[in-house]
Amino acid sequence: MAEIKSTLDLIMERTKNLTLTEEEKKALEARERKARIRGWCRRYLDGTLSIADLQENMAREEATAEAAAMLREECFSHINPEEDNRPLFLLLREVLSIPSTDLERLERDYHEELDRHRAAAGKEANAILASRGISGSAVLPNPKLSPDWQGRVEAARRSFQQRLYLVK
Repeated sequence: MAEIKSTLDLIMERTKNLTLTEEEKKALEARERKARIRGWCRRYLDGTLSIADLQENMAREEATAEAAAMLREECFSHINPEEDNRPLFLLLREVLSIPSTDLERLERDYHEELDRHRAAAGKEANAILASRGISGSAVLPNPKLSPDWQGRVEAARRSFQQRLYLVK
């Protein structure tokens, strides 16, 4: 009677003589390292991994320069100027020795730019309302209703993201 083989048995049988090239091994290690670092960053942001634990993990990681670059990239991908970035700034400062002053200034510049856009949109809305005979101290324009508002916000976000990656 013939033996029934599982899919895994068939795969193992067909691939038993295959080996990975050095290039493939390095690519696999890099993908695994990136996944580990992404997990550490996520756990840190969730509050289940401390800075000290992250520092220990980074110290144990082989190819620390590459790991540091990956952690920096992962942190930068999570920076959102509309959210609280202090935990990320702390991580960058404590683990990677990247000063957060430039990042904080960049975030402040973003908010100042939005404030300027908000003021301009408010003036435009007041002018439109005044032309319709609506005015007074109780009239508060909503810049989010301006047709240009979303475009201005998107432009400010793009500018922020572009300048973010210029930070050393």
